[in-house]
Amino acid sequence: MGTITSGIGLISGLDFGLIVDQLIAIEARPRNRLLLRIGALDAQRTALLDISARILGMQSRINSLIDPLFFRSVTSTSSDPNVLTVSAGKNAQIGAYRFTVRSLAASHQMVSGGFRTRDAILPRGSLMIESAAARVNNDTTLAELNGFGGVQRGKFKIIDGDGESATIDLREAHTLGDVVNAINDADIAVSARIERDTIVLSDSTGNTFRVRELDGGHTAADLGFSGASSSGINEITGNDLVFLSDRTPMSELNDGNGVRRAQAGGDFTITGGPGIEFTVDLSGILTVDTRIERLNNAHGVEMGVINITNRAGQETEIDLTGMTTIQEVLDAINNSGAGVTVTNVSSRLIVSDTSEGDGELKIEDVDGGSTAAGLGIAGTVEGDKINGRDILRIETLADVIAAVNFASGNEAGLVVADFGDDGKRLRITNNGDDGLGRGLLIEPVRDESTGEIRSHALMDLGIEPGRHGGHGDPEIAIGRRVIGGLDTVLLTTLNGGQGFAVKDGGVAAVIRVTDATGQAADVDLSNAETLQDVIDAIREADLAIEVGYDSTGTRLSITNAEGQSGSITIEDIGLNFAESIGIAQSGESIKSDNLQRQYVSENTLLEDLNAGLGVSRGRFKITDSRGFSATIDLTRGDIKTLGDVIRAINQAMPERVNARINDTGDGLIVEDLSDPPGGFDFKIEDEGGTAARDLNILGETDQGLIDGSFELNIDLNGAETLDDVVALINEQSRLVRANLFNDGGEFNPYRLSITARATGAAGELIIDGSELDLEFSTLSEPSDAVVIVGADDSGLVVRSSSNTIEDIVPGVTLNLVSTSDDPVDVTVERDYETLITTLSGMVSDYNALMDRLDELTSFDPETERRGILLGDGTALSINRRISRLFTGSAPGASGLFNRLSDIGIRMGTGARLEFKEQKFRDALESNPEEVAQFFSTDETGIAHVIKEALESIAGAEGLIKQREGALDRQKEVFSSRIESLNDLLERRRQRLTNDFLRMERALSQLQAQSAALSSLVLLLPR
Repeated sequence: MGTITSGIGLISGLDFGLIVDQLIAIEARPRNRLLLRIGALDAQRTALLDISARILGMQSRINSLIDPLFFRSVTSTSSDPNVLTVSAGKNAQIGAYRFTVRSLAASHQMVSGGFRTRDAILPRGSLMIESAAARVNNDTTLAELNGFGGVQRGKFKIIDGDGESATIDLREAHTLGDVVNAINDADIAVSARIERDTIVLSDSTGNTFRVRELDGGHTAADLGFSGASSSGINEITGNDLVFLSDRTPMSELNDGNGVRRAQAGGDFTITGGPGIEFTVDLSGILTVDTRIERLNNAHGVEMGVINITNRAGQETEIDLTGMTTIQEVLDAINNSGAGVTVTNVSSRLIVSDTSEGDGELKIEDVDGGSTAAGLGIAGTVEGDKINGRDILRIETLADVIAAVNFASGNEAGLVVADFGDDGKRLRITNNGDDGLGRGLLIEPVRDESTGEIRSHALMDLGIEPGRHGGHGDPEIAIGRRVIGGLDTVLLTTLNGGQGFAVKDGGVAAVIRVTDATGQAADVDLSNAETLQDVIDAIREADLAIEVGYDSTGTRLSITNAEGQSGSITIEDIGLNFAESIGIAQSGESIKSDNLQRQYVSENTLLEDLNAGLGVSRGRFKITDSRGFSATIDLTRGDIKTLGDVIRAINQAMPERVNARINDTGDGLIVEDLSDPPGGFDFKIEDEGGTAARDLNILGETDQGLIDGSFELNIDLNGAETLDDVVALINEQSRLVRANLFNDGGEFNPYRLSITARATGAAGELIIDGSELDLEFSTLSEPSDAVVIVGADDSGLVVRSSSNTIEDIVPGVTLNLVSTSDDPVDVTVERDYETLITTLSGMVSDYNALMDRLDELTSFDPETERRGILLGDGTALSINRRISRLFTGSAPGASGLFNRLSDIGIRMGTGARLEFKEQKFRDALESNPEEVAQFFSTDETGIAHVIKEALESIAGAEGLIKQREGALDRQKEVFSSRIESLNDLLERRRQRLTNDFLRMERALSQLQAQSAALSSLVLLLPR
């Protein structure tokens, strides 16, 4: 049965529940005081969190001021955004610039003839698509002329024999073809043509004509016509425009295929008479034997006195005058007692401070010298090491000549390298002949263990290995021609780089050409070095034929002269030159095979492949036919060229696969060496990224060979539609995109469109659909963007394959929108507004913080209202610290500015900061670097000092966090005491309640007894 309870006594009638509550409330006063103290602690903690949040907000602005680049923020504007827009980075060069956009970059696009339906069936045959880099008659650029010294782009005047004149404006010319066209389009009697390696001017009047420079320029001189006059004849032949020079890049030799060099250990050896035996090293690795003359692209170093100040503050002058090798430099510095050591690493010197100081390491030249700068070690660092710049670079032929002339072992200069009499080949001469007729022996360096050639540099430099001269003959090694001609290529770069032989021992290449009239001539090609030499030799036979190139520019074409008909016959008389190039045949027109110019080599940069679209930096896996696999990682920073990829593959799977340049010289080939082959397909697959696809070697085959030729041949069997061809092209080609479009024509509206993926001239295509009766026409010419920088009449012409051009002005990017004859003015200015906004915000943050601190620590005597943090030591400490930060001098400041007030941030009325914007602008305008250093110098800059101080207050281990910890610990103590008191009060409540209940029971018993007594009284007699 349930029990009914109540806080009111049934017997006494007392509200004992209320009485207990009142008694407990009295006894709970200590606990309640603790609860109030916890509330005060929470309020203090909340207040401190508010202060911390405000400090962190201030700190975000301080973080901006720590970055030196923040003081270099710029703003850029274009006077005509419809022509070009501009963006600038923080390091952009300040100034006003003028640009005229002459043309935009465009992709090459070609379209076929029309078809009635899109599912029209194409005939059996092949469609060829290739980069125009495969052409053998590409226009020579002006930059390639004069030993790659180029041609000044300016104006000159031609006065013909009748006195008529024309100004030839070549300011925007890019190729030699542009020069010839400009002259031939002029309305005078003078015409221009390219003949061998010169330009020939002809006057049809038969009178004397002249060429004159204009505006003090030397454009005509650079083209070979300085002050030229025909002197009574009607032709002027200019100077030779094709030759080697110190400036010629090694990468441009052999028609741009460069020179294959060893990575270390030397490239070839030269041995002469007694005492002449040395190795020529083209690796670019600095050794102790490296001669000073070889440094800085063979400009050497003017050796003098340098001064080294180590981190301990010790200054030492070191005299390097007269030193000739890196070893002597190392010894002089390391033995100087300067407290530093210097070592040679790769292509540079590295200086390490061995003193125990903590100052700056500084190396400088003395008395205006340039020794330290020339050695690449001049500078000042706060650390203990100066990593010098590259001082041994193998980039130009000057570096090759110096590598021979100043090789270790050739100190006497007895063996000399130069460019030969015609300037088109390397010549090495032994001037120390001892009269014994031993000759000059030049051999490639071979691997000591295998005997295999380690470097192909000697071959690529055109020098035949072996002994040269001796026994009465001059000890001179004269190489083959290593530079192409005007609008032509070397024979050695054809046939995939294997070349076509014109001599074999004593046998010369001679072809017999018979024209349609029956007249024959034997043409000796033994002296031909370029394809143009072959053409000229045939032309000079004076037959009724025309010799040139087919429409693709990859084949020779021999046809009947105008007005002639009948069969032409070409046959070999000596060697098999005609057969090897495919012209040993008869017909009204003769076309050679594809001459397969090599345009991809081991030196080809990955970024240049795919017409400049490059190769993604990913990974790919190769699995041979036996199931063995390896992953090739192109994300490594040292893989830059196709040769690097080849070495990575061959080192990853030695004797299992072999990678090399393919036989057609237009891609990479990877071969499975398994012998016998295993039971798996040979496979190359991408593993994240598209590196294998970009290299054109993605695939799987049971033939054990994957050829990454960039020439695409789509072979059709007579059942494919236009849609099929589009799909095949898009699946297989990295160079182009294909699609169909409907031109709206009534009968044959469907056309196959092929567009280069790359923009600019580098994306030019060769498309041959003759076997399929696909006649392609050009819808869009490939063109580079052309921008004139500066004044229209004297500005610099810049070309770009993209309409986004970076760093014409350092740090500035131009986005070309349209062409215009009117120049566009671009202004790049310092962005002071962002900086001023940041500083103004910092001042506002400071004042708001101090206002909040005042509020939290305040006391109102009238209302006796106390701030939450009144008397709090942490709040007072924060106030003092931050006040000192913004009013005191900056520790370590040593420049023009030592405190914030120097730049316009000072304490004003009411102990609040004021920002004098104009004073700051004046300081920034007059000394921008000093202002930046005042804020951002590592460790000592005021922004670093403020940041460190703010972190000590509001950081993870700062003052506020420490105070919060103390409050939390105090709260835990109070909470624990409160829990104890609550337990005690609960027990007290129970006891009081029980006492009242016992009282009620006693009263109940008394009442019962009273009732019993009353009943007994009734029993008494009355």
